[in-house]
Amino acid sequence: MSNAAFIEDWNSIVPFKIKAIDLEKPTEQFVYKAILHFFKLMHYDVSSYENMYSESTETITSKRVELVARINYIYQLCSDSKQTSFFYIDLVKPTGKKIVHLLKILLNYLFYINMVKESVQEKANLCTEKYFELKVKLNQKQIMKEETKIRANDINRHIDDLKNRLPQLKSQIDTLHQRKNALQESIATLKMNDQNLADQIIKLKVEHSELTDQIVTDEEAASMRSTKNSLEKEIETLCDTEKQLQKTYEIHVASINEIRPCNALLEKLLQFEFDDSCKNLRKELIELNTLYDKLQKQHTSLMNVSDGLQENCKEIEALIAEKKQELDIRTKVSEKSDRKNDHKLLEKEKHLKALQDTNEIFEQMLAIQRLEVQRVVEMTEKSLMVIKQNLIE
Repeated sequence: MSNAAFIEDWNSIVPFKIKAIDLEKPTEQFVYKAILHFFKLMHYDVSSYENMYSESTETITSKRVELVARINYIYQLCSDSKQTSFFYIDLVKPTGKKIVHLLKILLNYLFYINMVKESVQEKANLCTEKYFELKVKLNQKQIMKEETKIRANDINRHIDDLKNRLPQLKSQIDTLHQRKNALQESIATLKMNDQNLADQIIKLKVEHSELTDQIVTDEEAASMRSTKNSLEKEIETLCDTEKQLQKTYEIHVASINEIRPCNALLEKLLQFEFDDSCKNLRKELIELNTLYDKLQKQHTSLMNVSDGLQENCKEIEALIAEKKQELDIRTKVSEKSDRKNDHKLLEKEKHLKALQDTNEIFEQMLAIQRLEVQRVVEMTEKSLMVIKQNLIE
């Protein structure tokens, strides 16, 4: 590099401007100021050197030696030759060749430091950005970790609650078993009552056939009128009973539909397989669901029986209408022979009394069935209340 190019580069960077004549005949003050400004650009602390020439001779000498040593370190660090050194004499009595070589090395070193500084600063900025990104990710992971820990604690707490509720659920299952046995007994009773009703219906049909084969007299007409009235009352009673059974059946179906979601929730709760008691509890719940389905089918069967009874009642009404027509015709003929058939009238009164007794038996059986159905409904409602209360807890 020529001196002119060097001077231009130096003056473009260093505040201390130099001239060509300064390089040809350098002085100690020139070298001192150039080195001082170089150190300032390197961000060195040069406050101890700024006023050294106003101090004592010994202080000036010691500071010159110190300054030369620091310059010599950089000079040897950046010089091509290990033998090149900057001596005390080069500061006190500088030569143009040595000073030009020194300043060029210092300028190149300054260029290198600035370049390294820029690259290092860029890398530092990148590292800083990466650090903050990693810090944000770390904070997010820490938050996620805390949230996961909280969820795990909640799950463990929920599991402990379920474990604590297992004895209570077991007690409820025992209660449901007792209810199951009671319902089975009620079903057996209902079956027996249904069989008795079927037998009574068959008997009534046989008696009705026997009556249709007999000649209707005046006494028989009066008896048939009474029978008609009693049968009409019985039909009304059966219709009312049918409506009540229908309402009871609807209530029972609604209760079963309310119990099913509770059972589904219980099955979902019992999916946590803690021990054998949970498995037994699940099996018992499945058996209870099967029992509910069976009860519903039996109620459907009862409704079918009720429909059959209604159809029979309609047939009886039709038959009564036919007999009424016959009675109207025969009443005109049989009014003359009322006294002759008193003994037959007594027999028909006995038969009417038997029919009334049969009607009372039917009413008692229907009352028993109502009580049994009502008891089943009440037990179902109590079970629903207990299950809902446990689910709320």
